Amino acid sequence: MKKIYILLLLLLLQACSPETPDGGILIENTRHEPIYLQIEQPKENANGKLAVIQHGLASDMEHPAVQTAKKAFLDNGYTVILFDSRYSLGKSGQDVAKVRLSTFAEDLQTVINWAKMQKFYAEPLALAGHSLGGASVLQYAAAHPEQVGLLVPITPVVSGQKWENSCMVNMKDFCTDWKNNGFYNYETVVIPYQVVEDAKTYDALQLADSITADTLLITAAHDTVITPEDVKELYNVMPGQKRLAVVPNSGHNFETLQNQKDLYNFIADFL
Repeated sequence: MKKIYILLLLLLLQACSPETPDGGILIENTRHEPIYLQIEQPKENANGKLAVIQHGLASDMEHPAVQTAKKAFLDNGYTVILFDSRYSLGKSGQDVAKVRLSTFAEDLQTVINWAKMQKFYAEPLALAGHSLGGASVLQYAAAHPEQVGLLVPITPVVSGQKWENSCMVNMKDFCTDWKNNGFYNYETVVIPYQVVEDAKTYDALQLADSITADTLLITAAHDTVITPEDVKELYNVMPGQKRLAVVPNSGHNFETLQNQKDLYNFIADFL
């Protein structure tokens, strides 16, 4: 009985999450660690559906892939939740050295649990994620097939081992130094190699049979972080309704306006 009371209290605290000066919302996980999120609703043609989008490693919700996916969902009538994962560069503000795929998965679960208490919540969900966030939404869709109706992994990590293999082939000197040193300095933070090592317990190829959502897998033609071949391998083993999109002349982060336009068109067409 005491455990049920504590859980209900935590849910009540999350439901009363304060707004931030920029219009965002701060929620807390069960350890009282903050997660910053934003909710956007379509200006017209709202269809009562909900999309949750997660960014990748050493990133935040302002990443081009996330913002492009957001626009595509909004333009197709979805309410959209974006959030900054803990241990990343956004406004959730924690030590990036602690980042793991498991922390990404925990944050996605926390955000969805919070969303379930809101008036706009609707299932089946649409989930989208870029890179490590793509791995996170793949895991969630496999574990909760009854909740997820649409899935859009964007250049997702397919497995920890494939991530390391791709890194060692395409960026050998950088990745060798990263592994040997145990970290690399990125902007003002330290990115631990342990995030790759820990991800080796994850393999989307082994999860594919559990995913029932209609899926759009997106890769980038010139991606050297998560190779198109790895994403195509995942596509080939997925059993349900699926599409594969290859964004031409693009690297992992969809840096040019044309890359973003092509990415938008693939997602909007799928929706």
